[in-house]
Amino acid sequence: MTAVDYYDSTAASYDALHGIDLEHTRALELGWPLLGEVQSVLDVGCGTGRALRWISRQSSTTELHGIEPSAGMITEARRHLPHVSVEQGTGEHLPHADSSIDVAIATGIMHHVDDPSRVISEMFRVSRKGILISDHNNYAFGGSMMQRIRMGLKMCGLLSGFTYIKQGFNKKGYSKEDGWWYPYSLLDNFGEIARKSTKVYMMPTRPATGSLGNLAFAQSHLCVVAFK
Repeated sequence: MTAVDYYDSTAASYDALHGIDLEHTRALELGWPLLGEVQSVLDVGCGTGRALRWISRQSSTTELHGIEPSAGMITEARRHLPHVSVEQGTGEHLPHADSSIDVAIATGIMHHVDDPSRVISEMFRVSRKGILISDHNNYAFGGSMMQRIRMGLKMCGLLSGFTYIKQGFNKKGYSKEDGWWYPYSLLDNFGEIARKSTKVYMMPTRPATGSLGNLAFAQSHLCVVAFK
């Protein structure tokens, strides 16, 4: 089963299965006011349109667009948001011209894609003002010992190989709740985001956890708002 197959098969029950994505809702609550006046938004990997529905409740004048690889998810998004333009496609190859959208957003998709850097580059390319991303920080998962081991392996350049072996010689993991996923941290893409931006905000979207007090170990979910 591919990632698209998973989302096609779960599209009709996806919202009920996942409930409220508290961290992504919090990311929008924190990030949207920073963006100022937004005339158009592209939601990359829009799924059933949950983020677009949130934005539509904040502004009736913002032009909403979605891009999504799963036909089943597109059907659900169009059912909830019949006035919104939702196209089939991927974040790695956005079907939009350079600087044609005010803001590109992605909530909870980076840990599902093969090449997060490519998706982020495409989001910057099509946006006029900037981007908003909400996703995992894998370094904060697990207990303090596992966190230290994971970070140590990362600093030694061994984390990818360790994870590959741990997951049964597979780069991806799988769960019934989340489909195919990669161990991912938004912190890994922070440098390239900062290099493309004039101003960057990073915010935690869940309460701090664990006994290790720095950002990498205490915040399991993060939001980035970056301006071009």
